[in-house]
Amino acid sequence: MHHLPIATIFIPTYNDETDLSACLESIRNLDYPKAKLEIIIWDNASDDSTVKMIEERFAEMKNDGWLGLSLIEHDRNEGSYIPYNLVLPKLSQSTQYILGLDADIELSRDTLKNLIEVAKGKHVAVVGARSVFYDSPEMTAHGAGFVNRWTGMYNEEDALEKIKCDYVIGCCWLLKKSIFEQLAGFDRDYYICHWEVDYCLRAIEKGYSIIYEPKAVVKHKILPAGSINKERLYYLCRNKILLIKKLLPPLRMRIALTLHVLFGFPKNIIQSIRRNGKADFEELKVICKAFADGLRNKTGKVL
Repeated sequence: MHHLPIATIFIPTYNDETDLSACLESIRNLDYPKAKLEIIIWDNASDDSTVKMIEERFAEMKNDGWLGLSLIEHDRNEGSYIPYNLVLPKLSQSTQYILGLDADIELSRDTLKNLIEVAKGKHVAVVGARSVFYDSPEMTAHGAGFVNRWTGMYNEEDALEKIKCDYVIGCCWLLKKSIFEQLAGFDRDYYICHWEVDYCLRAIEKGYSIIYEPKAVVKHKILPAGSINKERLYYLCRNKILLIKKLLPPLRMRIALTLHVLFGFPKNIIQSIRRNGKADFEELKVICKAFADGLRNKTGKVL
């Protein structure tokens, strides 16, 4: 156990009282020395009992021998990834890795050990876990992600073995702290959606590797059919355009952007009509605004 590195488990949260409590219990059961782990929870101004629950759980856990237990109560909602940038100066000076988690994740006992083992490899920037649906754990929710450098299209592979890829999903991933600092953290332009892809592609540009490790398994409390609201739809559409414009070289960018506008725009319109069973004009307006804002380089939080 003495050779295992020190890591920070970081969880941004907002009104996640029940899910986060179960997440903390799974962290408590990790097969990893607690003296080499600090837990930092960043609360995005929750207005339920999340903060009270965290304080109570930390009081229960304080004699377990953790390196640190910290709750940061922020005065506004910064979303799911900007807090990583903001919390960086508060991490233990000894931390080598950041295990980033969504609050609705439950880890297996060996999750962190499996991620750390891969992350020790030379030039590895990020290692992603295999997330499975909480209610259907035989089904993979997120696998190894790939980006077509000509079309900007994504696809995921449900890989059975460790594999190098273009991106992994940030619901449970291990970030090498030194590389995170070198890349100046996450790009604030996205607010939500596509920020993980942006970070991973920027790391690859610098010569680092992104690895998907299916032996590291976590349960994610999301539905197989997925869920979408108007806010998420806006950022999914707008940020895909921002990502294409920012990360692809000029010729490929023009090709991918043209294809995305010609085919992606009508595809989103058709999907909206099918999803709602009719034309939801408010939702259609959101899609139009998202594409227009992306082409105009509008960034950050809008809706």
